[in-house]
Amino acid sequence: MSLFLCLFFLYVIILVVNIFLKNILNIEKLKLEINDLKHKNIELNRKLSIAKLWMEKEVREQVKKISKRKISSMTCRTKDRFFAENVEEMITKTVSDFFGEILLLNTPTSVVNNIISAEVGYFNLRENPSADWLGVITSYHKALDVLIESEITKWFRKFVLKSKNIKLRQNDLLEKSLNSVVNKWYILSVWRLYHLIKLIKNDDKLYDFWKAFKQYLEKYTYISDILFDKEFYNNFSKLINSEILWKKRHVWKISFVEAREARRYLIWDFKNTDSLIYKLIEIWKIDY
Repeated sequence: MSLFLCLFFLYVIILVVNIFLKNILNIEKLKLEINDLKHKNIELNRKLSIAKLWMEKEVREQVKKISKRKISSMTCRTKDRFFAENVEEMITKTVSDFFGEILLLNTPTSVVNNIISAEVGYFNLRENPSADWLGVITSYHKALDVLIESEITKWFRKFVLKSKNIKLRQNDLLEKSLNSVVNKWYILSVWRLYHLIKLIKNDDKLYDFWKAFKQYLEKYTYISDILFDKEFYNNFSKLINSEILWKKRHVWKISFVEAREARRYLIWDFKNTDSLIYKLIEIWKIDY
């Protein structure tokens, strides 16, 4: 019996020692993994710093090109203030810091250029509030159109064409417009996108192409999460109801106050990530 107990205790001791050694090895392995992660994190931060500097340089170059073109329409007094206040660097810093290098790297160049163009124009028109605000609004409108096409419409078009069984069966204006978006590669206008969202949100009757859009959003929830986000939808509603992107723009009746308010919904003074443009740019981040 004593021999049996000795053997048993020896077995237990060996077992405990093995467990102890395994734990030591696991701890060492964990330390190596943590150390490896630290090195990878340092390398990632280094690459991000390089990307940030490179992206800021790209933005700065575009600001200079666009400024050079647009200052020709400024008064001598406004030109002097433009350079005295170092507006080029201010716009570069504002755009780069607000969006960050990752979003900017994946944003269509024309969107960034239109934002810069709008901001150069915005400075000019702040100095001369009675001047025409159409250029600023037009630049932001172009940025919206490009974002809607690149982040939403392009993938919806592929979604419908892949199904091959969605046909134009109704003599409905909005249904016809979506048919043209899919089969004739028309853009999906800001106004029509809003009404699409509104119809789906209100659970209204939908025809084939509109149903397809709803199904598309149900499949790609990272898009619908943004389009039906409360703040996004509220800002979108206010922008559309202001009529500044269509009716007032086409009859050239845009006041200083109206343009400033529209800019708030679109970019929110580069301070609020719930702005329409930031949210649409952010769609790629989830899909990347």
